[in-house]
Amino acid sequence: MYKKGDKVIILDYNGKPAIPKVVAEIEDVYGEDRVRLHLPDNACCLEFTDRFEKIDDDTYDEILHAVQEREKEMPVDLQLDIRKFASKHPRRRKDEIIKMFNQDKRYVSILNAYMGRVMMYGKENINERFLFEYKEALFGIVETRTFFHELDDSISIPELT
Repeated sequence: MYKKGDKVIILDYNGKPAIPKVVAEIEDVYGEDRVRLHLPDNACCLEFTDRFEKIDDDTYDEILHAVQEREKEMPVDLQLDIRKFASKHPRRRKDEIIKMFNQDKRYVSILNAYMGRVMMYGKENINERFLFEYKEALFGIVETRTFFHELDDSISIPELT
């Protein structure tokens, strides 16, 4: 029934696609009812054939793209001691550094909230207002991290698309 290279979608206990949707490719067949799946994160697992169903390549590519979007690495909160950081950069005003630091924390919070909502509800169910905040946070995080990168090379600038 299934063969190596088939594209499948993982099902939940009710026989419906798991939420969020996850796809896999059959890596090896071990009998009528058991196969080895290759998952998007490069992990592999043995699975019974009643836990997934075959899908076409277009659906597989679409869901795989959504999985990769969900798994995209998000920026982490900057862990800075503001007083020490400000004392190392006397030309910058302390309140300017604190303002950028607080903006950065807000942007990270919005980005993480967005990823959580996408994982729970799917990208298509995110309301327009929150989507606008997310896009604003994407540009904002690049701006704040660029500011901090100019002061300290060890702080990386995220490449968000």
